Amino acid sequence: MSDISDIDVYLGLDVGKGEHHTQAPLYLARRRADVLFAMLHDGTFYQPPTPLTP
Repeated sequence: MSDISDIDVYLGLDVGKGEHHTQAPLYLARRRADVLFAMLHDGTFYQPPTPLTP
């Protein structure tokens, strides 16, 4: 999942509600910061999810 598609989706939702376009990148940055903080706090490394195979 790329950041650009996340921003486009979130931006579309926020603009539809009449909010400013700067809030989408701030939301994504905050979400990334929360993940980094949790990783540092727990002493774990990022492990990408395993792809589902049919």
